[in-house]
Amino acid sequence: MSDRSWRLSPFLFIHGLLIPMGLILVAQLLRSSGWDDRLTALFFDPVSMAFPASDWPALEAWGHHGAKTAVVCVWVGLLLAAVVAPKLPRLAPHRKLLWLTVAAMGLGPTLVTLLKDINAHDCPWSLKAFGGANVYSSEWFVPRSRAGHCFPGGHAAGGFSLIALAFAAAALGWTTRARGLLVLAVAAGVAFSAVRILQGAHFASHNLWSAAIDWAVAAWILAPLMPHGLDATFRRATRTPPPQA
Repeated sequence: MSDRSWRLSPFLFIHGLLIPMGLILVAQLLRSSGWDDRLTALFFDPVSMAFPASDWPALEAWGHHGAKTAVVCVWVGLLLAAVVAPKLPRLAPHRKLLWLTVAAMGLGPTLVTLLKDINAHDCPWSLKAFGGANVYSSEWFVPRSRAGHCFPGGHAAGGFSLIALAFAAAALGWTTRARGLLVLAVAAGVAFSAVRILQGAHFASHNLWSAAIDWAVAAWILAPLMPHGLDATFRRATRTPPPQA
């Protein structure tokens, strides 16, 4: 969009505000209702006082480290494309979009990492109820030495950061691809989240916060490039032609 009308666009309202706020609301409901703990308890063995999945080598290698590496490779690929874009005729017209996609994909997980260092939320495996030594705390703005280094979920943030690719495709007018990439990004984020919930590393609410942050960041960064008439489901608005005289 060439002017500032993007600030009032349906795309930004839905993806930059409504969906992130909805995700945060669900996260808060899970935490306050106790369902966060109940869900985590499904994967905890009270006999060994541990999460069995945390010792599964394949899950750690592929579901945790391998998946994270794959997302980093996608981000590095975008970065390289942005750097060489001026020298490649096919990429040159999209240089701005490439740089904004790099920023959108990287900023969300970066914010999540920064937030982990200023709050006392612990990982499930650090709490007494799940074999750890700590008592649950929801305190914010604590010294780094007291931070839980767990909230929001970092691994989930990597998966949900792929939402930026869907928004980039929408900015190019590739609406069908954009919808497919959005489904892929959400599926990746859910899968990444599930791995860490199984391992006892995060509560579900931690990962919903990560999704909200990634979603909002990507929407706000890329909204100015969205075509006029693009609705929240990546469909171009159709206008009824005026009646013929």
